[in-house]
Amino acid sequence: MRWIPYWGNQTWELTELPVGKKVLHNKWVYRIKNEHDGSKRYKARLVVKGFQQKEGIDYTEIFSPVVKMSTIRLVLGMVAAENLHLEQLDVKTAFLHGDLEEDLYMIQPEGFIVQGQENLVCKLRKSLYGLKQAPRQWYKKFDNFMHRIGFKRCEADHCCYVKSFDNSYIILLLYVDDMLIAGSDIEKINNLKKQLSKQFAMKDLGAAKQILGMRIIRDKANGTLKLSQSEYVKKFSAGST
Repeated sequence: MRWIPYWGNQTWELTELPVGKKVLHNKWVYRIKNEHDGSKRYKARLVVKGFQQKEGIDYTEIFSPVVKMSTIRLVLGMVAAENLHLEQLDVKTAFLHGDLEEDLYMIQPEGFIVQGQENLVCKLRKSLYGLKQAPRQWYKKFDNFMHRIGFKRCEADHCCYVKSFDNSYIILLLYVDDMLIAGSDIEKINNLKKQLSKQFAMKDLGAAKQILGMRIIRDKANGTLKLSQSEYVKKFSAGST
C-alpha cells in the first residue's frame, strides 16, 4: 500500500477546519499494474474526489503538457542513427511532489484516522492524485528543477529537455511520470539519474524497453529500433471477442 510516501513527503498536516472552508473527501483506489519487466504489482492509491473542487477557489489553472508522439519518434530515430544510449526512469508517486498554491483541506483517509484526533482534517501541503491541479503542479516542480540543473526546454515541445556538453548532449523526454533519457555519454546519463533521484523518488528501469504501452525493440548491430504494439493488439482483440 502506498502509505509511506504520504508521510515521508509531508503531504499534509492535521488541523481544525477553518470557518468557511470546505473539506474534500477521498477514497482508496486499488489496481494491478503491469511492470516493465512483465511482473505485476498490486497498488492502493489515495485519491481525492476532485469533482468537489470549485474553480477559482480550490484551483485556477490545470493544464499540464506531455511529450508529443512526434518528438518521441524523432528522438528514437536519433538513438538508432547515432547509436545513443536510451535509458528509462519512473517517478514514484509523481503528483505528491507538486507544491499546492491554494489552501485545501480533506477528511482523514479511511483506515488511517488518528485516534483521539478524529475531529481534525488534513491540510494539504502537497498535491494528491485526484486534485484537478495535481498534474500541473508536478510539471511545474519538475520543469523548475530541470532549469536549475542546466537543461533547456524545447520551444516546440515543453516536455523535451536538452543539455549540451563539449562533446556530447543529453535529451530527456517526460510523459507524466515516465522519462526517457538519450545520450552518447553513459557517465553523464548516470550523473543525471543521481541528480533526479536526490530530488524525486525514482525507479531506475535501465535500458528502455517500452514507452506508452509500446515495446522498444532495438538491434544495435544493425542500427535499427522498432516500436511494437503486439501486446496492445492482443488485449484489444481479447476484449472485443
